[in-house]
Amino acid sequence: MFASTLGRGRIILLLAVAAALAASLALPAIASADAAPTSVKLSQNAQFVAPWQIDTQVTLSCTAGYGYWVNVDVVQPQGFGFTEFGGGSAGGQCTGQQQKIVVAVFPFNGFGSWIVGDASASVVACAGPCDSDTKQIHIGV
Repeated sequence: MFASTLGRGRIILLLAVAAALAASLALPAIASADAAPTSVKLSQNAQFVAPWQIDTQVTLSCTAGYGYWVNVDVVQPQGFGFTEFGGGSAGGQCTGQQQKIVVAVFPFNGFGSWIVGDASASVVACAGPCDSDTKQIHIGV
């Protein structure tokens, strides 16, 4: 009788371990299925704020509750062989809806300046998964 009780105990223990293992493998797959893909798009226009700052606008869609990080880089040829480079970033909380985010972009060097005109811009946004966009923009007043 003791041997059959010991055998049943081992079977129950083995079944419990197998169930726990199956649950640990299934839960990450279920949790990751809930996350929507991150999507980001640059606006074609940037606002000239001052020679040392332009404001770019991005549209971000990401899973509610996730934190996001957005980075914008801008390159602007300015003639006479000079090109201005700059960047800016922002972070916050995803709402699960499309969000309009303004990212201030500053020249990388301390004495550079933006001018009204055309430029190239790229954005990378991460909120779990990442997405990016690149386009020609116009810096205007």
